[in-house]
Amino acid sequence: MSIRLIASDLDGTLLTDKKEIAPYTKEALLFAVREKGCCFIPATGRAFTSIPPEVTGFPGVEYVITSNGAAVYSAKSGERIYQCLLSREAVEMILSIPLWEDAAMEVFVEGNPYASAAYIENPGAYGATSFGCAYVKRTRTSVSDIRAFARENKERIDSISFATANGETKKEIKERLQKEGKDIYVTSSVSHMLEIGNSSAGKGNTLAVMLERLGIAPREAMAFGDGDNDKEMLACVKYGIAMANASEDCKKAAYFVTASNEEDGVGKAIRRFLG
Repeated sequence: MSIRLIASDLDGTLLTDKKEIAPYTKEALLFAVREKGCCFIPATGRAFTSIPPEVTGFPGVEYVITSNGAAVYSAKSGERIYQCLLSREAVEMILSIPLWEDAAMEVFVEGNPYASAAYIENPGAYGATSFGCAYVKRTRTSVSDIRAFARENKERIDSISFATANGETKKEIKERLQKEGKDIYVTSSVSHMLEIGNSSAGKGNTLAVMLERLGIAPREAMAFGDGDNDKEMLACVKYGIAMANASEDCKKAAYFVTASNEEDGVGKAIRRFLG
């Protein structure tokens, strides 16, 4: 089997629940890169500045897909080499939606995530896990008025996210976006989040762009994921692999289901298919 490129989601996929690459998976990835000559492209919903150095500095990583496909960066230089931003009209439409009291908004601009002080102070109130709380506090930049900030930067926005612990609120926001939105892509990486990007973004579309740039056919690529925001990426390559802990839609899009992120699923699948 000729695999020339491996793409992988991070949280819930490549990384353990402690947000590390487990030793077995690390060795399997090194085998794929050094022995099999594979390119390795991390593909995440995270902003570029929120990606662990262990990932961006991993051997074989030249490019990183970020913000659910809104941008691609050079891992070495940190330079943005591709982007697919939200249109001005899409931003205005999103801002026209009333912000529910139990929902918080995040805005990603040029690889940096911004949010209101109230959300950063207590992310758990909006559904974040204990790790998520620490992650938000560590990575988000506080702005006094997130909606005004989005309007001021509407021509530079990678993506916009809503966080809420209320499933009904999430449903209402999603239905409003789908009814009124044009030229947008709506997805979820975790249950309490709604993430909105350009309709031409998404990990799948952006990975397809990178495959073409690198001269690699979809039949020569393998991709790993666990969330609804990974299903298009898994479907755009021949060897789309879902984790055991993946969402049902992600599993339906997969060629194969491997073990969970806590059980070296990525490493085991690499060994199974590459030797």
